Amino acid sequence: MPILESNIFITGNLEDLSCTQKDISEWVQALIDVEEGLDELITAKNINFSFVSEEEIQKLNLTFLKKDKPTNVLSFPSPATDLNQDLLGDIAICIDIIKKESVEQGKEAADHLIHIILHSVLHLVGYDHEDEASANKMELLEISTLKKIGIANPY
Repeated sequence: MPILESNIFITGNLEDLSCTQKDISEWVQALIDVEEGLDELITAKNINFSFVSEEEIQKLNLTFLKKDKPTNVLSFPSPATDLNQDLLGDIAICIDIIKKESVEQGKEAADHLIHIILHSVLHLVGYDHEDEASANKMELLEISTLKKIGIANPY
């Protein structure tokens, strides 16, 4: 069963970048298609995407990670309880930082946004980049999914 658009919720300002529930649903489905076992973790779960300002993401970063600086994305996996069993988690993305990083890294802003969305969803299901082995596994999954979507290796 594919992830449904109705499981994706978007709030905030995307400025001049386009990203719909249908888009995110298709990108997440590509991720599920690439990695066996992700369908059971993601399908039929709700994901909240909030597009926020640099000030807002800096406040979130300070509050939850004790880092007093803005960042491109923060992922908040939902704790497993009966009250939120349908929620995979919340993701905050700063479009201004995505745009700045795109220029610095010579990437299309839309491609970078897709990569960050996939990266953040992987965090919701437990992937991380805390050590080299974990980072390599996560990066290979991102690269494979982006290739499936038609986007070049971001690394």
